Amino acid sequence: MLAGIQVRNFKSIKNLELQCKNLNLLTGTNSSGKSTICQAILLAGQNLETAAGLNGDFLSLGELEENICKYSSEKEIQIKLKDCQGVTASKRLYRGADGRLYLAGGYDGENAENAKEEFIHQFSRKERRLQYLSCHRVGPQNLYKKNMSIDEYIGNDGEYAVSYLNRHGGDLLEEKLQKEKNDYTLLGQVNWWLEYIADATIYTEEIPGADSIKASYQMNELSGIRPVNIGAGISYLISVLIMCLSAPPESVVVIENPEIHLHPKAQSRICEFFYFIAESGRQLFIESHSDHIFNGFRAGIASGEMKEALLDIYFTYLNDEHATETIKVKIGKFGNIENQRPDLFDQFDMDLNKMIGI
Repeated sequence: MLAGIQVRNFKSIKNLELQCKNLNLLTGTNSSGKSTICQAILLAGQNLETAAGLNGDFLSLGELEENICKYSSEKEIQIKLKDCQGVTASKRLYRGADGRLYLAGGYDGENAENAKEEFIHQFSRKERRLQYLSCHRVGPQNLYKKNMSIDEYIGNDGEYAVSYLNRHGGDLLEEKLQKEKNDYTLLGQVNWWLEYIADATIYTEEIPGADSIKASYQMNELSGIRPVNIGAGISYLISVLIMCLSAPPESVVVIENPEIHLHPKAQSRICEFFYFIAESGRQLFIESHSDHIFNGFRAGIASGEMKEALLDIYFTYLNDEHATETIKVKIGKFGNIENQRPDLFDQFDMDLNKMIGI
């Protein structure tokens, strides 16, 4: 897992260092740098096993000049990832005098060569130890793609999540991922959380002679419900559950906007799921605009059900130089925000003041 990241000269970031815990929530206004922090992790990650540059398995960002911070005099992107054993991987992207894009970097540790091999293994995309679920993930469909390759990718858009569940639904999960049910398989645990969060369960079926998987849902007493005939939020949620519950131990999962199409109660309950995953020894980076996600973690900390040792909430904003800054949100007694600042989920209070005439 990651202990810290440092980013220089990437999009809105001039220079930023962030300490990381098992569960990291990134909030903030639009275009303030939340996605850029996540992209920095993914950009370094897609250049660990192969030299992909800016356009690889996780991200396709175009040309170097489009991604260099416009408020910096430097002409290269620098990213450092530090693991929990103190090993730092450095990646630099720059354009040489010949006009070509170059990737450089190294590994700092007690044994540089062993450190490199271990670091690459720790965050291997091929082994699904670094995964990404975008905000563009697939929604309700009558049929889902069957993964015909030998890899086990769920896909950046969750396009193979239902296929993965169909193939591995019977796999027994480790004890840390087993939650209050006799069925400790992947399917059983996905359905425990799906029912708890959204009052539904899923079933999958392979279509003979086709490269497709059929999914159906049960809700209350009704079964065999097509994905397109049930709430869209359930389809967006299912890939989140599958990716997290199938993630290898100590792996890193980056998720954008888990709240898509979910009711506030479901958004609050998904916070419990994320904390459960983090507590099992996985690491999550969650980007969200939802005050219900934010308040779900506040409530967890205030009630003592969530430990701050596992959870950090970061608020991103642009400083006077239009560069990204972050503050770690401090949650005090009764969930009070001890370092409140403008735009830190204060819109409800502002609207309430209007309603009561203040």
